[in-house]
Amino acid sequence: MPRLGSMPQRRPVGVRELSVLRALLSFQFGEEVSRAITSLPLEVEIRRGKIRYVYEAGAAERLLTLRPNDFMFTISLRAGEIVRRSLPSPRLRVVVREFRGTDVRGSDVVLSDPLIRPGDEVLVVDANDELLAVGKARAPGPLMAALGDQDVVRVREVRRLGKG
Repeated sequence: MPRLGSMPQRRPVGVRELSVLRALLSFQFGEEVSRAITSLPLEVEIRRGKIRYVYEAGAAERLLTLRPNDFMFTISLRAGEIVRRSLPSPRLRVVVREFRGTDVRGSDVVLSDPLIRPGDEVLVVDANDELLAVGKARAPGPLMAALGDQDVVRVREVRRLGKG
């Protein structure tokens, strides 16, 4: 048991943790994404006895953060790329005509997954399905394009040009 005040350490994912990750990823993103992410060598950081952060082994960048209040993941750009490759378009996507690097407004939306619900993690992509950003939906998918100047996606992480 870690001492009070000691920093949580990353460690390879255990069998029990891998099972939890598979179940939660399947619930939130589907089997395809769950298989793609859990097939990677993973490391986890545990806080208060629960998985909090998930990393690809040896990588500095976080893949996923597990929100302790609702057991849903937030995704990084790297995880967003895995999701994009694992799911057919338009699943979990918000296609934009122009991306300014900030929150997405309804007037920028060309197409969005009709199954998106407010609070869902989404991929912001261009017409060629290139990942531009990841964020959280603020509006239902079917309404996004009709919402004009209202923010429909709160962008969390933006892809830098020339970088994946």
